[in-house]
Amino acid sequence: MVSLEFLKSVPIFANLKPEQLQSLPDKLRRRHYQRGEVIFHQDDPADRMHIIVEGRVKISITSEDGREKDIALFQPGDCFGEMALLDGSNRSATATAIEPSDTMVLFRQDFLDFMSENPEVTADVTTLLTRRLRNVNQMLGDVVFLDVPTRVAKQLLSLAENYINEDDGEASPEGAIVVPIAQEELARLVGASRETVSRALKSYRRLGMVTTSHRRITITDLVGLERMVSF
Repeated sequence: MVSLEFLKSVPIFANLKPEQLQSLPDKLRRRHYQRGEVIFHQDDPADRMHIIVEGRVKISITSEDGREKDIALFQPGDCFGEMALLDGSNRSATATAIEPSDTMVLFRQDFLDFMSENPEVTADVTTLLTRRLRNVNQMLGDVVFLDVPTRVAKQLLSLAENYINEDDGEASPEGAIVVPIAQEELARLVGASRETVSRALKSYRRLGMVTTSHRRITITDLVGLERMVSF
């Protein structure tokens, strides 16, 4: 069973008191997904949200001609699929585990019952959805107005915020930030080809700002990378 301490780390529950969360663990159901397994597809019927306990999940959208664009990467403590809890509509995107992942599932009716008992959760869900909408709008603006190297630097800085004070289990130079992402995943996030992103990373390696390894990008000069975005 998931702990109350863990639930307090989930944004939409962070402002609740422990006693308000007491009934929630019994409503959650654990699910496991293998690397590459689709959790749900775009346009699938939706009746539940997920909270990531372990692993990482990407959210992507697909155009009518089959092109795929990643719009978010989520890690433990993040929730996704929450829009289904509010309107019961079909999925607006596809969720895929990019490494072995465990989630806790909360079904829509259970959440509605919980929200009726704790109406302040509504404001937190609205804030979360608004923030994600702003992020998507910013991403679209970046694709239009920024070149690929700048988009790569900006995306790495955004991802780095999640790992600055965390230990991902691998040794790294003092002050370095390890971002566990493959180059093809980064390319989908910035809306560019893998080859173009690889060239941008190569230039940043020459400048001593990053190093790359298998499914890992290590930021070795955070200030330098920030300067690339501010130009």
